[in-house]
Amino acid sequence: MVYDPHLQPCPLMISKAISRYLDHYAEPIVSIIQDEWLSALDKTYQFVLVLPLFDEALNCLESILPQDTHNTLVIAVVNASVDAEIGAIQRTQAFLAQFHPQPQLPFTAVDQPSGNTLLLVDCCTPPRQLPPKQGVGLARKIGGDIALVCIAAETIKTPWIYCSDGDVQLPEDYFDTPDFGPDVAAAIYPFRHHPHHPDILQYEISLRYYVLGLAQAGSPYAFHTIGSLLKINAEHYAKVRGFPKRQAAEDFYMLNKLAKTGQVIRLKQPTVTLSSRSSHRVPFGTGAAMVKLSQQPGLYLYHPQIFRELQGWLELDQYLWQELRSHALPDAKMNLQAWWEQKNLKPSLLETLLHLKVDQALQQAFQQCQDFPHFQFYLRVWFDAFRTLKFLHYQRDHYWPSLPLPEVMTLLRHSNPINLSQSKSHKSTENKPNLLLSSPKILDIMQDLCTLELQLPTHVGPTQSLNP
Repeated sequence: MVYDPHLQPCPLMISKAISRYLDHYAEPIVSIIQDEWLSALDKTYQFVLVLPLFDEALNCLESILPQDTHNTLVIAVVNASVDAEIGAIQRTQAFLAQFHPQPQLPFTAVDQPSGNTLLLVDCCTPPRQLPPKQGVGLARKIGGDIALVCIAAETIKTPWIYCSDGDVQLPEDYFDTPDFGPDVAAAIYPFRHHPHHPDILQYEISLRYYVLGLAQAGSPYAFHTIGSLLKINAEHYAKVRGFPKRQAAEDFYMLNKLAKTGQVIRLKQPTVTLSSRSSHRVPFGTGAAMVKLSQQPGLYLYHPQIFRELQGWLELDQYLWQELRSHALPDAKMNLQAWWEQKNLKPSLLETLLHLKVDQALQQAFQQCQDFPHFQFYLRVWFDAFRTLKFLHYQRDHYWPSLPLPEVMTLLRHSNPINLSQSKSHKSTENKPNLLLSSPKILDIMQDLCTLELQLPTHVGPTQSLNP
């Protein structure tokens, strides 16, 4: 029986979150063609992989999947926005035409060796092109929504939506990661770029330096936000209402939401290989960084002191709960300022936090939370990955300007090193190294950062406050 959430009863006991999502938040194209593509998929699959494809090489699918892939449904959303460059649209349409000779149809299913099926969804042929400024985010959401329907209909056995891109090379054991419980919202694969060249090494250093800096500060959002590396729990996908329909940074905002509903896993293996090519497809990310570095050599990184400032803020939650909550009314801002001065804490840090309206957040937290774990969780959800980034930018713009990569490395070697151990309030007992880099060579620096990343705890996210 074909599952349609609007017309038929569910064929299995799917959750209220998934049922509600499919009824109210799935993309219209998913419901419109649902009966047709579920009928075309006349068997069950173990896994489902979602790929948004725009302006990719004609043979890109030949290098994405490992040779040992079997019994997998690959949903390729071949997409182009109506405002995309005409040449890119034509190349995308040419890619689709290889598999999809009947453009009047919205999809085509192509059986492949080892029991795999390629389901190509046409979002690049008029009038099915995507609206302006929604691009890859909407493409990921369409693919994720189709995957969710397949999981609900038991066409897919594993309740995980694997997400990647058209310019990656997935490892042989890509699907052989552990089975995680329902409390895990997402898993993130480790990565490397290929081929290596100076620009990509600098960019990769900046990514790893950022995550390690957040880990040093004790941030629960210390993980990479790269759309090519995601494995998402179907239940949590529904809870956060799918991918944001954004032209870029949809992966950042998606993980920011997922981390608030469940734990995030930093996988240690296997490693996904990302392309180091230049690209104009999105305004930032790897491709855009390559273009920028080719035009303006030299990469700037956040000053290491900014992460120490962040750590100083994140370590205050226990003191705030113990000492300030009894004075939460009537004026949270005045009480916070008085307490700050009494503790002789940095005025610059308070200025940054007040810019983010921390007084209002604390007021709400004191009113709603009955114990410290829930208070800490409230603050971690409020001070999320986006506000963390705003904190860093405010500190950068007002106090600690970014520095060229060599200067940052010199500071890390000769000043107080970044200590990756978390504060006592995070109850971490794992021993983690200092970000103290001994070699000035750029390849050695990148490899050192990779080694340090592998030593970070596997589980991360604000829900850790409720599950110490």
